[in-house]
Amino acid sequence: MTIPSLQPVVLKFGSSVLGTALQLPIAVAEIYRHYREGKRVLSVVSAFAGVTDRLLEEADLHQGEDPATIAALLSTGEIASAAQLTFALHEAGIPSRLVDPRDMDLMATGDRANAALSGVNLSKLKALMTETPVLVIPGFFAASEDGGLALLGRGGSDLTALYVASKLKAACFLLKDVDGLYDADPAVAIQPRRFSHADYATAEYRGGPLVQPKAIRFAREQSMVLHVARVGYPVGTRISEDPAILSPVPSPRRIRVALLGLGTVGREVLNYLRQFPDRFEIVSILVRSIPKHVEHGIDSHLLTEKIDSAFEAQPDIVVEVLPGMDPARLCMDLAGKRGVRVVTANRALIAAQWDTLRKSLSGQRRRVRYSAAVGGAVPMLKIVEQMALRSPIESLRGVMNGTCNFVLNRCAAGASFAQAVKSAQERGFAEADCSADLSGLDAARKVEILGRVAFGGTPSCNFVSGVDASVCRPKGPGEQLRTVLLAAAHRTEVGFGFSIEPKELPVDDFLAGARGAENRLEIITRSGDTVRLRGLGAGGIPTATAIFADLLDHAAVMDTLEVARIAADGAPPHARGQLARDEAPVGPHEI
Repeated sequence: MTIPSLQPVVLKFGSSVLGTALQLPIAVAEIYRHYREGKRVLSVVSAFAGVTDRLLEEADLHQGEDPATIAALLSTGEIASAAQLTFALHEAGIPSRLVDPRDMDLMATGDRANAALSGVNLSKLKALMTETPVLVIPGFFAASEDGGLALLGRGGSDLTALYVASKLKAACFLLKDVDGLYDADPAVAIQPRRFSHADYATAEYRGGPLVQPKAIRFAREQSMVLHVARVGYPVGTRISEDPAILSPVPSPRRIRVALLGLGTVGREVLNYLRQFPDRFEIVSILVRSIPKHVEHGIDSHLLTEKIDSAFEAQPDIVVEVLPGMDPARLCMDLAGKRGVRVVTANRALIAAQWDTLRKSLSGQRRRVRYSAAVGGAVPMLKIVEQMALRSPIESLRGVMNGTCNFVLNRCAAGASFAQAVKSAQERGFAEADCSADLSGLDAARKVEILGRVAFGGTPSCNFVSGVDASVCRPKGPGEQLRTVLLAAAHRTEVGFGFSIEPKELPVDDFLAGARGAENRLEIITRSGDTVRLRGLGAGGIPTATAIFADLLDHAAVMDTLEVARIAADGAPPHARGQLARDEAPVGPHEI
């Protein structure tokens, strides 16, 4: 993603959140939430639970007494977890890079077992941030000014995150397994209160094992703001020099989710939901064949083959990942009648019913969220929406269909058209029936939805032409042109015009750089800003990642409405009606 402003945010994941590699989707979900807001994300990670202790035992086994060697051994714990997180981000289609602290000259001085950070090369770090929107940094160690490595002691990964954030003047979030600091242990206390804000002294006193004292002291010395939060929850504790504030906490209630469809994408959404058992309750799963999914370990009492039964489970949110238009259309109608929130990736439905659904597709409290319908994990809709609010968008151009791009790339390398299509299907980049992809219809639906958000008004389709054997040919090693399926849209007096066509572009064109199933988008505004997005636009994990981000957005709105309801209950009688009107959810008649 190329953006005019870097907007960095530093996220720190400790072993309380990432105990094992199986919990990596938790970090992916939080990173993606910030990434799709147009921010550069620096993710600092600790070693998985128990790894550092095991490495210390290995050092003792070898009677290790050399501090430099011990530091080198222990650093491998953080390097391994950072590498696995980077792999998980790649699988989710999020452009990311593992950055060793030495790559940015992060320096430390003093005792190699408990050193103090002394410097970082901001020019190198900012260059890395410009090249790649998500950086993963192993915490806990740095380059020693005496050569070799030095460890930062207990809480060292927190210190890495705070130090980098202070130099970048970035927001810093310490992600924990609780949603902030409390006045009593929330696991045992009755009606504990959370600090919505804590001053440094209170944070140090109440932090306990949650936030290391030296991290708080560093924040105080730098006069920086620090956030303690939990993945999947919209609130936390803000730590700064301002006075402490305690706030009532609503009774915890899991959000009820019905999953409509359990194909490639549905299974990955289910995996995300299972990572957050305290946040979401799966109440129903709609499938075509119950026995098939029972054989794969899905609880039979959750499964149903009837749409009505899925809604009778009284979900708060339905996630619609069904194939085709008709089942999805019926589910959308039922959700509207019952006042149920929706997350969908069904671009055919959204494009066809835009005018009918219009009121439910926009605003902070929208009832239907659909960011996965365009671009998969590439946050095209989110970024276009944000940019359109700041400055009118004049044009869009992109590579919007991963199947076609994969096929064109394979043909350029010498494969026949039939071989390239078969390879795309074998790798999961194309359906058995990929006619909508190859004809250009799928890309047309995507660019039409993007155009609705970017320009508004009435769309006019100039022409749609897809990919077939006639446009697929091998490219020589020195050839300076590459063929892409170009999707383009531009503002008109009454709305926008768009077209889809195979086109040869110079090899140095941003869009020509798309490889495999990658999607790319270039956005140009009236003010002269150019924003470029890239990443995987197809596949189960990338699409599920975008869907789950929409789920978290719905959940945040529901939490806000619940807090407002509690505030209204405690307000004077004459004020309750207005508070209720201000915060009332959008009614089902608006879908």
